[in-house]
Amino acid sequence: MWVERPYRRRGLATKLKEQLEIESRARGVRLVYTHTEENNPHVLTLNEKMGYREIRRGPIWDEVVRVSLVKEIDPFSTHRVEPR
Repeated sequence: MWVERPYRRRGLATKLKEQLEIESRARGVRLVYTHTEENNPHVLTLNEKMGYREIRRGPIWDEVVRVSLVKEIDPFSTHRVEPR
């Protein structure tokens, strides 16, 4: 997921991730995995606020340190995001 610089800090990434979780739940997905570069504190904070937990930190396919995070999706949750 990527939000172009002029559109950042408007809650778009949060809305996208919330919708991803809704779609995941509807399709029976039980776990969401994501990763970002260690030097991207805004994305790390967003994921932590949304309930993702860190499971790994280090290079994956190159020298860049990435943080891997997961979130279990509750199949019985009735959480719905209201349009703004």
